[in-house]
Amino acid sequence: MSHQELIETRDVVPAPTIDMHRAIQALIGELQALDANNQRIEACTDPELRLLLAHQRDTGRRQLAMLLEWMRRRDARLDKDMKELMFKAGPIVAQYHYKEERDE
Repeated sequence: MSHQELIETRDVVPAPTIDMHRAIQALIGELQALDANNQRIEACTDPELRLLLAHQRDTGRRQLAMLLEWMRRRDARLDKDMKELMFKAGPIVAQYHYKEERDE
């Protein structure tokens, strides 16, 4: 099964869920492109081509951000979590309240 296919049949999945699936798949594609472009930029020896690849990467970053914003606006829990956890100073894990496990 392709990662782009729905798990359930379309007749039982509401349109907003299908749209969210589309956005998630597009986000995955943008993340993969970001990774590939970063690797290409690092490996490239031609300065002009590096600039072109960097521009392509940066355009993908904006598309990635727009997809996340679209998803945030349509998913109340994602909206809450992103507002609570993103764009904060300090260690990332300090924002979470994990139980400390101790060896006894």
